[in-house]
Amino acid sequence: MKSTSLPKYYQLGQALNQTTLKLHPSQVHGLICGILCGHPSESSAWENLVTGDQTTGKTHELLQELYNASASLLKDFLIEFHLILPADSQKLPQRAEALTLWCQGFLTGLKLVNVPIVNREPNEITEAINDIIEIAKMNYEEVVASEEDEAAYIELVEFIRVAVILIYQDLQEANEPPQPSYSSGHLH
Repeated sequence: MKSTSLPKYYQLGQALNQTTLKLHPSQVHGLICGILCGHPSESSAWENLVTGDQTTGKTHELLQELYNASASLLKDFLIEFHLILPADSQKLPQRAEALTLWCQGFLTGLKLVNVPIVNREPNEITEAINDIIEIAKMNYEEVVASEEDEAAYIELVEFIRVAVILIYQDLQEANEPPQPSYSSGHLH
């Protein structure tokens, strides 16, 4: 069985620098995950949004790999699913900024496929989306390189990772057609 893995942050960054819009790698991954959560059979229309309608063969190939791997990892609820963020060796404010951009991309992806993110009925998924909205607003410039902020960052990343898997699962279950129920095996 072939292992499904996401492209690396720096690979995605290099590819996106070849596009017109030059979006942040974390933002693009969040966008794709949001689209997949709300509409997993979405076509590649998202690619024009990411590239500004200008893409090379290698960029297209990498973006398609990102989309396919994300779809597979979410669909199978795999523990290997992770957010594409800068390496832990990068400065904490830079990683925190990427995390806010990931969340903003995710929320945008949900909106694009008509998943309401505000004024939702209260439930666990609404709470998770509300938490992601708050994280997207985080002031990453106030983050300092301390053990406390590092621990908080790690907790937020794990929280978002698990929340996205749960949001995906919940939205897919909500979109499944109801199964017919039969009261007996006999025709009347």
